[in-house]
Amino acid sequence: MIFEGAHGWSNYSKIPALEYLYLEDSYVLGIVSTDDTIEFKMEFVLIQDHPLYCDPQPGEQYCYKRGRLKFANIQNVREFLRTNSRAVDATGEVDFGNIDSFVSQKQRYVLEGEWGKLDIESDEPSVTYI
Repeated sequence: MIFEGAHGWSNYSKIPALEYLYLEDSYVLGIVSTDDTIEFKMEFVLIQDHPLYCDPQPGEQYCYKRGRLKFANIQNVREFLRTNSRAVDATGEVDFGNIDSFVSQKQRYVLEGEWGKLDIESDEPSVTYI
């Protein structure tokens, strides 16, 4: 595991598209990969400064918003390890856990969670909401 601050590595919150997200409690709903793109289908936790933030729904701790975290124009995949770890919530929806760690250095991004590990070089990740 690479730690934030070690030899120039930064936490994901320094990436503009991710600045107002809390990934450690966001849910990975799926992962889709092509030759030059990896996309995480997500249920994001928005923090209060996010422009789409709203009060949490009754019984929920956070404001959630569905979307996609996309890594495009991948130049190098150092590691892409996927696990079969999955959970089913009270509504019957499957998720693959959270993004527990996400650090970057220049165009290299390293993410880890119950879903697996990703270590790639690509364009800066983008987020779209649905």
